[in-house]
Amino acid sequence: ITFGTTFKPGTILKYTCHHGYRKVNSSHLTCDINDEWTYNVFCTKKQCKHPGELTNGKIEILTDLIVGSAVEFTCAKGYLLIGPTTSKCEVQGKGVGWSDPLPECVIIKCESPPVISNGKHRGGDEDLYTYGSSVTYSCDPPFTLVGNATISCMVVNKTIGVWSSSPPACKKTVCLQPQIPKGIIVSGFRPFYTYKDSIEISCKKGYILRGSSLIHCEMNKEWFPSVPTCQLNFTGICAYAYEDYVFYMCDEGYYPLSIDGRSSCHADGKWVPKIPSCVSAVCGKPEIKNGKLSVEKNQYFEMENVTIHCNPGYVTVGPQTITCTENKNWHPEVPRCERVSRCEQVIAGQKLMQCLSSPKDVKRALELYKMSLEIEQLEKEKEKDKQVKIRQKFPKHDEKDSFLPLN
Repeated sequence: ITFGTTFKPGTILKYTCHHGYRKVNSSHLTCDINDEWTYNVFCTKKQCKHPGELTNGKIEILTDLIVGSAVEFTCAKGYLLIGPTTSKCEVQGKGVGWSDPLPECVIIKCESPPVISNGKHRGGDEDLYTYGSSVTYSCDPPFTLVGNATISCMVVNKTIGVWSSSPPACKKTVCLQPQIPKGIIVSGFRPFYTYKDSIEISCKKGYILRGSSLIHCEMNKEWFPSVPTCQLNFTGICAYAYEDYVFYMCDEGYYPLSIDGRSSCHADGKWVPKIPSCVSAVCGKPEIKNGKLSVEKNQYFEMENVTIHCNPGYVTVGPQTITCTENKNWHPEVPRCERVSRCEQVIAGQKLMQCLSSPKDVKRALELYKMSLEIEQLEKEKEKDKQVKIRQKFPKHDEKDSFLPLN
């Protein structure tokens, strides 16, 4: 049929499509009463089958799969594409197909890891190492590993397999144990240390750490950070070492708060008691004959109480407890201890026990009274023994033996 030919209504034509195209409906066309063909589109482009699956890669369909379209091939990271990067759907004979076959994605490989002196790696004896694999190095004693212990096979420019870094080195690095006066190694104690070994340091009581408490051995055989020092704690007012002590004296009319006037330097750097700690001494020592004071010292401060205890065979005449007042006098007046006969002792003891406020005081009074009687009895026995010895030394003579005859 040539272009421009006309047909009458009812005419039926049979047609065929060019290579790469297919019929839309049937292979016949009919001219209807309106002088129009039953449909306008006769042939459309054929479509290629899906190219398939690319192992360790992917296929990207840029438009569709009909004749003239194309697909693109890429490989996953670490894999090298062997073959074409694209393929087109084209007419092949009476049908259609892809211009190029599927490529292959091959894993990229690295050469054997480098060998190091005085050490080895635990990667096996393979000639080639695939992408993503790694090896770990270790050193022979007493060498220390310097650098990254593990290296991995990686890809450069999507095609070349290389190791992630240079291999480490094995060096003989030894740090000596640091000498820190008044310092203590809390953890990591050993005679010598190798690269990256660390120790923790603290100070003895009364000293404070100046510097870092955690240090480690560096490749240059030095400690980093620098070795700390232990210094006396000067945060308070002490100018002495921990547990040092001083004695101090108070001005006349005052006496030290501590019994012996001593103050010690504590761990916090402060004197305890605080120096000088002198309190006002407003009362002198009470004079008690035949008795003792509960607190024996030369001076007493305001509101301080003293209790008088009489010797055995003596009783307290007056109050037993007196208080130092702000006018430098004792109140009530200082009592005295007077000797009493045995009967008077019993009477006085009865009166005393009646006045005592607690069973404990009564017991103490009875013990003292018993002790006084025992002492008196011992004195009598001692005197008796003395008289016996005198008689034995100078015996009495009969009157007839006392004189010698005259002729």
